[in-house]
Amino acid sequence: MTIEPPPDDRIPELYADGVFDIGFGNGMVRIDLFSLSALRKDDNGQPLPAIRQRVVMSLPGFLASLSALEGMRQRLEAAGVLPPGTGAVPAPAASVAPAFQSPVQAPVQAKPASPATPPGRPRSPNFG
Repeated sequence: MTIEPPPDDRIPELYADGVFDIGFGNGMVRIDLFSLSALRKDDNGQPLPAIRQRVVMSLPGFLASLSALEGMRQRLEAAGVLPPGTGAVPAPAASVAPAFQSPVQAPVQAKPASPATPPGRPRSPNFG
């Protein structure tokens, strides 16, 4: 079965600085996307993350998405956009806490890599 995409001008777009939280509950994976707020700032005047959108997927859909993302990473490496072996992404800043936790939706915790320097705050090209 072939799905014909709509013209590009009819596909809604969403910008996100990153993933704020990923949870699994009731058979569904929930991914909260964040961008840095133009209004809310921390004590140092830096923008705080704000959840903008949630993507909810079935477990098979999530696993297929992981495969598609890995394929894109490999293509970016092959094109020279990413250095070879860039499989690990820096862990998010400790100041970014999960949006919520409930018995129904426990967050999925990945083991963070041990970076040589502490990870920095998520940065947006929108705020420098």
